[in-house]
Amino acid sequence: MYPRVSIQTSPLVFAQHELGHAWMTKRLGGDVGGIVLWPLGGFALCGPTDCGASGDFKVSIAGPLTHIPQMAFWIAMYAAFAKGDFSRFDMSYYLNELSEGGASFFAVLSQQAFWTNLFIMAFNLFVPAYPLDGGRCLADLLIMRGVRIEKAALITSVTAMVLSGGLLLFGLVSFIWLHSPNGIFMALVASYIFSNSMSLFKMQKEGRVREHPLFGRAVLEEREDVARTTSSEEPESVSSPKAEDAEMA
Repeated sequence: MYPRVSIQTSPLVFAQHELGHAWMTKRLGGDVGGIVLWPLGGFALCGPTDCGASGDFKVSIAGPLTHIPQMAFWIAMYAAFAKGDFSRFDMSYYLNELSEGGASFFAVLSQQAFWTNLFIMAFNLFVPAYPLDGGRCLADLLIMRGVRIEKAALITSVTAMVLSGGLLLFGLVSFIWLHSPNGIFMALVASYIFSNSMSLFKMQKEGRVREHPLFGRAVLEEREDVARTTSSEEPESVSSPKAEDAEMA
């Protein structure tokens, strides 16, 4: 089993996100060992699927995509409590809005829940920093394109370390100069990303990358071999199916 990590701020949002990973894993023939809460969010213990790198990619995006129906729900709730008035729909709000009555309070709640879901989805999906979902997607896409596992691990780890440095700087600036408490949270997340990506980087340099829970699975090795064989045997054939297509069939 290996952890599907995502950044969460709400137990309800966390549950929906991780259940998305778990559901897709089971649907593709993998095993799920459970879901764990932790201070920076949560993770689902997901085993490898029967679909190689493409299956792992689908599992990775399944979690972030659960935020789309959640955002739709909170938009509908906001519309109901605000009586269709979206003129005050913003990421910020005034404290007096919370005391203007029950409808105003729940409108603010729905508004903030929407933005929270949007941030979590975008952060997990579009920041390619392992071990976040975006980092796993990057690794899967590299392997699906025929990149050797060792090189894919190197690219994935270095990308994550560079991004973690940027996130750490952003978090510290936000906390020290902008006085945002979220800066501490971002700095902790950046430290966690750097720790995991550095561990992967060291394993790659020591030639032990195939012992890693993500890059050491047999299904990825088989996928890598298929991609290499296909490209070497018939590089110019228009009738030969791509390795991605072969795996999806």
